[in-house]
Amino acid sequence: MHLLRTQFQNGIVAEFLPPKKESHDVIILCDGLPTLPAKKKLIRFLSKKNFWVFHIRYTGTWESDGEFLSHSPEEDIWGVIESLTKPFASIWDGVEYKVEARRIFVIGSSFGGTAALMSSLSEKVYKIVALCPPIDWTYQEDTESLDYLKNIIRQGYGGGYRFSDENWKKLESGTFFNPVNHTKEFDPQKILIMHAQDDEVVSYEPVKKFAHDIGCVFISRKKGGHISTSLLTKWLVWRNVKNFLNKDL
Repeated sequence: MHLLRTQFQNGIVAEFLPPKKESHDVIILCDGLPTLPAKKKLIRFLSKKNFWVFHIRYTGTWESDGEFLSHSPEEDIWGVIESLTKPFASIWDGVEYKVEARRIFVIGSSFGGTAALMSSLSEKVYKIVALCPPIDWTYQEDTESLDYLKNIIRQGYGGGYRFSDENWKKLESGTFFNPVNHTKEFDPQKILIMHAQDDEVVSYEPVKKFAHDIGCVFISRKKGGHISTSLLTKWLVWRNVKNFLNKDL
């Protein structure tokens, strides 16, 4: 089945697929930064596992309206969740869909892992899976600096990410979209973090300490580099993630 596409009322565009059978479970997929928004294989994989799957574009990125980082990205996720309570249409053929969601999961890697973490602060999010998430934007030892990342995005991704220097500085401030500022607010039962020890983009040790501090499930991998959400299609990884998602709170 080809991927469907919709635009929610908050201007967020998402590719999506319904489940194979009737289901009340939803997965929202969040991208890293920067990345090409291409998760066809993963979306189909999760749909076959009987989830509604939505791969969103943050505000001000790719096909979505607005300016990137004008607000904290987890607000985009919350807006999509709110939109799922109303019918929404497939752009290609106008067919309307409505989701009766009982459990909403958010999964993301890197920047998307941070978005997943922050989204868990809402009671509307049942559980999240964060792969190699930056947990403190002010910590840049031995990793890509934010200045370097900004230049890569501006030069290599053009209109894919539309943001002002002022909004980018919010990340640099450490007071915006920064999980370490909310350590005591996270519900550890809702969170699974996975990280590879040889990740050269997001340092392993600070994330390991963060996971220990909040008391969440932490899966450490010796190798794997900067993990992508495509890893979820591997049988052993998916088994661990599925068991976490299905465990009652």
